Amino acid sequence: MAGSGVAQLRDDDDIVLSVKNLVMEFKVGRDEIVHAVSDVSFDVKKGETLGIVGESGCGKSTTARSVVQLPKPTSGNVMVTSEGDSIELTGLKGDALRKVRPKLQMIFQDPISSLNPRRIVREVVKEGLTIWPNGMSAQKIEDRVDEVLESVGIDPEIAANRRAHEFSGGQCQRISIARAVALDPEILICDEPVSALDVSVQAQILNLLEEMKDKYGLTLLFISHDLSVVRNVSDRVVVMYLGKICEIGSSDTIYSLPAHPYTRVLLASAPEPASTVDATESAIGDDIPSPINPPTGCRFRTRCPSAQTLCEEKEPEMQQVGDDHFVACHFPVVNN
Repeated sequence: MAGSGVAQLRDDDDIVLSVKNLVMEFKVGRDEIVHAVSDVSFDVKKGETLGIVGESGCGKSTTARSVVQLPKPTSGNVMVTSEGDSIELTGLKGDALRKVRPKLQMIFQDPISSLNPRRIVREVVKEGLTIWPNGMSAQKIEDRVDEVLESVGIDPEIAANRRAHEFSGGQCQRISIARAVALDPEILICDEPVSALDVSVQAQILNLLEEMKDKYGLTLLFISHDLSVVRNVSDRVVVMYLGKICEIGSSDTIYSLPAHPYTRVLLASAPEPASTVDATESAIGDDIPSPINPPTGCRFRTRCPSAQTLCEEKEPEMQQVGDDHFVACHFPVVNN
């Protein structure tokens, strides 16, 4: 299953994040290598929300962290375009990388553990501005902290001098969002931002992210395993399996016209299966291949109900099957 291919990279002046042929590998033991992310390519337009979805272990969070160089990818390119200037992140180190980092901020999955328990909220939100003030005076930094806390629904007069353990998970995630937007980033990477929260709180945080996106002109990279969440917040969706991209397209297209067998499996296995797929398609078994020794050819072939000999012998290339709709499959479902 080929996750790259220039076909899905759109020629558009509004692209602010371009990831090409991203590879992230981890060495385990003496001789084994985990192929966490393998040849992944995608782009994100200014003001867009790109969702990345897939099973646990498919590489979506590793992809997000590699974009912000945490850690640096094994190979590939990450290009950020800001104010007309294109910056290649993977070649930057030290101060040069730190200068670019304010443009990309991240919200993590566990809102409580991602906040320093020894610091009060004001210090947590202010930390980035203290490290990188960008010409702001001390008073302007304090004003900025108050502004972003108020914008996420946290009263700075009441909460700013308290610590993270005094807040609920939803409140901590609001503080994390305030910390992220304090530096006025252009791209906000959300790594499973609502998966650790109660269902009722999830909706509040998702609505807040939409509000912050509009207010601060953000571009979002949204990581989640929850198909309904991704559908509601994303303009386009990337579907990953075992470190590869298997399908990419608009949110409506992915959910109404899924072309890859794996995408159809995900939709069929959802609590409320999509009407466009047969619920029986979810019965593919739990024998997930190891990323240390992934299958030859198409990585999904060992679980695919439509696999044929060609799938074992040749890795499928990314092909266009519709308007801004691409799939890496030898036998895509295109007439559903």
